[in-house]
Amino acid sequence: MKTTDKANPWRVLTETTGYDCRYFSIRHDQVQLPEGEPRSYHSVRMKYYGVCIVPVDQDGGVTLVGQYRYVLDRFSWEIPGGGARVGDDPLTVARSELREETGCTAEHWLKVVEGAVSPGISTEATPAFVAWGLDRGAPQPDASELLFRRQVPFADAVEMALKGEISNLPGIAALLGIEVRRQRGDLPPSLLALLK
Repeated sequence: MKTTDKANPWRVLTETTGYDCRYFSIRHDQVQLPEGEPRSYHSVRMKYYGVCIVPVDQDGGVTLVGQYRYVLDRFSWEIPGGGARVGDDPLTVARSELREETGCTAEHWLKVVEGAVSPGISTEATPAFVAWGLDRGAPQPDASELLFRRQVPFADAVEMALKGEISNLPGIAALLGIEVRRQRGDLPPSLLALLK
């Protein structure tokens, strides 16, 4: 790069929405960098984004949620989570998704990571939380979901993330982020005590 200026270098020549649905739109733009030729840029503009939660129980266990993912065409173990409309409060959505998928409510919440899922083509950014001080209740899954639940020690969940047995990247990032912060002692004492 010739500059350290972080301003947007792209000039948008044209913007065209090629497809639009409830969840996202697809844009076909003509763009140009200051010293470049015009080029096509296609992107997915999300109307929903994902949130995910690592629920840690009083024994240091984590509840995983499994389901068959239609788009991936395979079964997937993940940490609980779901979708929120752009503009919705992520923590409010995370609380709702935790209750829906696991039946749990949590006294303590901490945002662990937030990151772009696929920054070259999509506007989706996913926040991930850790929740502890859990009260258990009955799960209330969405009627369109067929969910399985599995309780594993936190260390096993981290190992599953490293082996690819947990497949969603925001969930992997959340688990590894918690583990790094655990090793540094950079978590609230009440959570560190559960993860020892």
